[in-house]
Amino acid sequence: MKFDLSNPRTLAVTAVMTALTMALTMLVRVPTPVPNGYAHLADVAIYFAAFAFGPWVGLVAGGLGTALADVVGGYAQWAPITLIVHGLKGFVVGWIVLNNKSLERVVLAVLAGIAILVAGYLIGGTILLTFPVAVAEVIPNLFQGAVGILGVIVYFAVLRAYPRLNQLVSG
Repeated sequence: MKFDLSNPRTLAVTAVMTALTMALTMLVRVPTPVPNGYAHLADVAIYFAAFAFGPWVGLVAGGLGTALADVVGGYAQWAPITLIVHGLKGFVVGWIVLNNKSLERVVLAVLAGIAILVAGYLIGGTILLTFPVAVAEVIPNLFQGAVGILGVIVYFAVLRAYPRLNQLVSG
């Protein structure tokens, strides 16, 4: 099945992954050096969505889920940057492993996701605040990206229990 939001199954999976991403963004907030900054668990859901359902679900769930959490949680000024950074991360990670989930591709996807997160918030933090303040976020963002690896682990565990997982949505 191709990514088609007019398809009820694709729409449902995308909505559930977006809600899960939003929930994990809001559930645990670890304060960071940036004023009103925080690290969260959304990367777990983003990696899972991108690995299980492909780049388009990763894009929508990652971008929209985290941006909505920013708006609802009182960080609306960050929502546009969050939408772009986490959406791009979800898309790129999903694209890298779309047809090949070898160890090399998995490692490349995770590293690309972390790089997008760190670079995106370095640029975004520089725009919204200052470069020195944005640099203070590099370590927390590296940590947040690394914690997201749990999503990859959960994906492979679910795939082992339910081999048809990848057939729910593709592309």
